[in-house]
Amino acid sequence: MVGWLLAAPLAGFVLEAALGAGGFPLHLRSWGSTLIVAGGATLLALLCGIPAGAALAHSKSSLPRTLTLFPLLLPPMLAAAAWLGARLPVPGPGGCAVILGSLYCPVVALLLDASLRRLPAEQIEAASLQFRAAQVLRRVVWPHARPALLTAAFLVFLLAASEFTVPALFVVPTISMTVYEEMSAFRSASAASAALPLILLALALAAMLRRAPSLPAPAPVRAFLGGAWLTGCRAAAVLVWGATALLPALIFALRAGAFFKTIALHLDAVGWSLLVAGATSVLLVAWSSLSPPGRSRLEPLWLATLVLPGVVAGLGALKIAERSGLLPYAAPSGALLVVALMARFAFVAWLPLRQPVERSQLEAAQLAGLSRFRIWKTIVFPELLPRAAAAGALVFVLVQGEIGAAVLLSPPGRMTEAQHLFNLMHYGYDGVVASLALFLFGATALITWGAMNVGRLRTH
Repeated sequence: MVGWLLAAPLAGFVLEAALGAGGFPLHLRSWGSTLIVAGGATLLALLCGIPAGAALAHSKSSLPRTLTLFPLLLPPMLAAAAWLGARLPVPGPGGCAVILGSLYCPVVALLLDASLRRLPAEQIEAASLQFRAAQVLRRVVWPHARPALLTAAFLVFLLAASEFTVPALFVVPTISMTVYEEMSAFRSASAASAALPLILLALALAAMLRRAPSLPAPAPVRAFLGGAWLTGCRAAAVLVWGATALLPALIFALRAGAFFKTIALHLDAVGWSLLVAGATSVLLVAWSSLSPPGRSRLEPLWLATLVLPGVVAGLGALKIAERSGLLPYAAPSGALLVVALMARFAFVAWLPLRQPVERSQLEAAQLAGLSRFRIWKTIVFPELLPRAAAAGALVFVLVQGEIGAAVLLSPPGRMTEAQHLFNLMHYGYDGVVASLALFLFGATALITWGAMNVGRLRTH
């Protein structure tokens, strides 16, 4: 029942899009800019993500994976703030592609890592006896990794096309910015119809990802790179980690002179952000933990809601509340915002918790005559707890940086810290922006590190 509720905002948005389809312009100029931004971001993500993914697959430590995952959890506007803080020229479509490509290259690296770790060791060993390293890559590794790379490229393209904060800050007319502008002008049907192609792409992506491994196996791959190949991949990965995980923190710290004073002035926004993020993560983790194990038929809808612009979940929830008469009760308290955020990030909480224990372990425990409570206490709970903590932490940091749903559904007089930062960045880069950016950056780094060390995300 809860799963259907979390899929409802997407259905509400699709209904609004259907009502507006056919009566509004095609926004060809916006789609042209979107192709440049999303296409460029995809190319850069592949160039940076492939060597990083190969380095991850050969690593036994969790630190490289933490450094790789971190930029993906950052609010995209922090990358825009770092760009401004570095005093680079105001970017056009190409610059936005560089910013988004650097943020989304972890998608390529992590999906490639997950695929390579499932490469049979005996297959690599047999090929190594017959072929040289380059031939092993071409004959064995590439055919195995190709589907994951195609899926990753598709996912990066859709994420970049759906991101609106970076194009909005630099006035690059992508389709996501057009959707936001239509919403700002209270033309919700027009906004929904403009995003209809994105919805179709998201559903196609969900079908592709349903068959692809999303989480890595616990053991590293049987080494298929060595010498200069592996050294080059690791060097490229270090450069990517430095540019995306370390350099922004340095840029923000150099200008955040009145950091504590700035944060003290925004304590109300910080408190509201913590409340919304905490409620969303606790409710999602509770739902995912108590749901029956195994895949769900609703997974494609949850995934589509995740990769689409945040206004999709926000507008869908808003329209359902309007038509059901619940808007006056759910909106002022922030409950509607929490529901929309739960719908947006349901897949993040569901993925690591959908099957915490192998079915064979449960069957063996049942054959041994253990009671349900004892099975849950001795087998399920020890595996579930670290995963739940990790999933909750990831949802928490993603909600902290969410703008689309918060802009639509925040109660009067309430703004999240990310909203404050987004509004201030329209006036340029100064010490206040640097302080708020450093706060969000540090909070994301701390919680990401905790998530990767408390919960070992493994696929069984």
